[in-house]
Amino acid sequence: MLRSNWFQVLLALADAPAHGSEVARRVKSQTEGSTTLWPATLYRTLDEMSDSGLIRELVGSQHPEGASEKRRYYRITPEGSKALRESADRMASWAASANQRLERRRT
Repeated sequence: MLRSNWFQVLLALADAPAHGSEVARRVKSQTEGSTTLWPATLYRTLDEMSDSGLIRELVGSQHPEGASEKRRYYRITPEGSKALRESADRMASWAASANQRLERRRT
């Protein structure tokens, strides 16, 4: 199971590559403001995830068109997509189980 921050970063990168501050904005948006990745946490997380093979840093020629060469851009890897899918499936299973139990309590 992925750590919460890792799950959120992978989800933020699932649709398109992004630079660090854009990843932080996406995480805040997709969690409806409940998660803020401050710079120290964000860049440590990105480095750890890159080292683990879940994301990779794009080199200059791989940056999105019109992107600044000074920023570090990241993309989810196939391993990262697999880990995201497995974690999402596991969470969906847990949520279904919780909902079934809650429904039984109502009756």
